[in-house]
Amino acid sequence: MPTDSRARKHPTAVFYGDSIVTGWRGTTTPTARWTGLVCAELGWRGVDLAVDGMGWFRRRGPRDTAGELTPSATDTTLLDAAIHLAPDVVVTCLAANDAGFVDHHADEIRASMRRDLIRLRNELPGVPVVVTAYVPARATSQRLTTVLDWLVATAKELGLVHAEDSAHAVGDDPDLLCDDGIHPNDAGHAALAASVLPTLRRLVL
Repeated sequence: MPTDSRARKHPTAVFYGDSIVTGWRGTTTPTARWTGLVCAELGWRGVDLAVDGMGWFRRRGPRDTAGELTPSATDTTLLDAAIHLAPDVVVTCLAANDAGFVDHHADEIRASMRRDLIRLRNELPGVPVVVTAYVPARATSQRLTTVLDWLVATAKELGLVHAEDSAHAVGDDPDLLCDDGIHPNDAGHAALAASVLPTLRRLVL
């Protein structure tokens, strides 16, 4: 049987992030996540490399005796996987979970953030790296603002794509949040997808 004339390439997108990527707590189905909505709209094949509660530093290391993932500025397990997949585009969504570590681990957060973004850029030549963030209105603080400032500055320095509208796409709108007031619900994920789509549509894959 001949190939359908409508068949086309489906670029692989790696989404590298935290619970906003996994859809933890707020989504009713995996397809309701903003990553899935984006992929469905753009015809991408999505691969989510994400851990609930992860940051550039937080929950990046091995498990402790209680079974909890530990902070780490040296563990690159997920980063290595993202690069090994050789995707056509990488979208990062990390920031908020590091805010609580700023006072005592600022250097480690910045070093890990910078290392990850440099490796993604250098080891995936020609592949767009899109930096996004999600800012829960209830969790907004000077520490989180500091992490976001580092992220924006690093993305600019490295020449990466910054989808800035994602940060406040949900805000404190109760219709877009689940019952914890932090994580987006299905409608919130749809708002996140809408906020990043204009940037992602401009990419040449």
